[in-house]
Amino acid sequence: MTDEVPKKGDEAATKPAMVRTFRRSPPSSLTPEQCRRQTDVLRAACEQLAPRGAAIAFLNAYSKALGGNPLQLALGSDEGLLRVEQHLSSMSSKERRD
Repeated sequence: MTDEVPKKGDEAATKPAMVRTFRRSPPSSLTPEQCRRQTDVLRAACEQLAPRGAAIAFLNAYSKALGGNPLQLALGSDEGLLRVEQHLSSMSSKERRD
């Protein structure tokens, strides 16, 4: 063994091959209003569509009846949120009748 101090380039060779680094998540790019609407639409979908997976699938899929992606429509405006909530409500009432 030598008492030499490793040079900068030599340090990398002595470090373990696998080094974990933890990074913070990037800040949300949603506005506070969009965050509020996202919470509201997710809550409504989970209440109306029994399994949570069904609610998430509905929010992320294109809806012919709404003319777009429900989550994006809800995030876009309060009117879009209202349309999605009304659609969810009508879906669940139809299911109750069947």
